[in-house]
Amino acid sequence: MAVRKWSVSVEENLAERVEGRVGDRGLSGFVARAVEHELERDLLDDYLNDLDAEFGAVPSETIHEYANQWPS
Repeated sequence: MAVRKWSVSVEENLAERVEGRVGDRGLSGFVARAVEHELERDLLDDYLNDLDAEFGAVPSETIHEYANQWPS
């Protein structure tokens, strides 16, 4: 599989947390999975926006009703 090398900058605290979790050797894989995860979330958000456009937004009362059934 072809790969592309990137150079990215992140806040020091975030870098320390990630490095503490994965170490130096697993960093590329960890970042690749994180980027893939964010792309999936973006696609899901696009899909949900499309559903809202087609069928209308879910009423806030319904959201609150179901949110109360699964407290965070």
